[in-house]
Amino acid sequence: MGQCLFCQNEIREVLTLQELFGFGKKACGTICRSCDKKLPRLVGQTYCPGCMRPQTAIELCEDCRNWACRYPELTIAHHACYGYTGVVKEWLQRYKFQGDYRLAGAFTNDLQAFQRVHPKGLFLPLPISSASYEERGFSQCEEMLKQAGIRYVKFLENQHAGEKQSEKNRQERLQTAQPFLLLDAHKKYLQQEIILFDDVYTTGRTLYHAKTLLCKQGFRSVHSITIAR
Repeated sequence: MGQCLFCQNEIREVLTLQELFGFGKKACGTICRSCDKKLPRLVGQTYCPGCMRPQTAIELCEDCRNWACRYPELTIAHHACYGYTGVVKEWLQRYKFQGDYRLAGAFTNDLQAFQRVHPKGLFLPLPISSASYEERGFSQCEEMLKQAGIRYVKFLENQHAGEKQSEKNRQERLQTAQPFLLLDAHKKYLQQEIILFDDVYTTGRTLYHAKTLLCKQGFRSVHSITIAR
């Protein structure tokens, strides 16, 4: 079955009778059962319906209420798969910041599941700056979609030339200027359902920069997903 992308142990799966006799398709695992149990899943918890931040009440958190006031034309709704803690935080550190390219396929099943919910949606990975690309050598979101076999489009350019988001505090992140520029290729996708994809939702600033830019250009259906929140 291969090795677990987290702990490197061999993945040993026990098939059900349905899977054994071919009545159900078995997804190829990338994470062993032990590591899978450690994933801080957000589904099943009580969370903000706008950004999936865990909280005690099912209502928009303060941040999302602020976004709703700032961008009344947008639907305040976002999907995240896991909390940014534990093995997920370790995954991002190894994959994004240490360049462990093998980890690009760790969350393939989650991305494919979201695609099944939005079968007509086109994924649009949020681009990194040219400086980050030169340093890292790859776009983490694009590589994850490639590993998952998901079709995606590219019509955003990241012009940011300053300090990285990961090096900023919360207030500095919120004050970040619009980094994105729409390329001419966007015009043929105006009637399409677009799914913005990033690795982590922290303050929401980056995603809302992208969402408001697409909204102003006439896109009518824009969703967003991140691996972590």
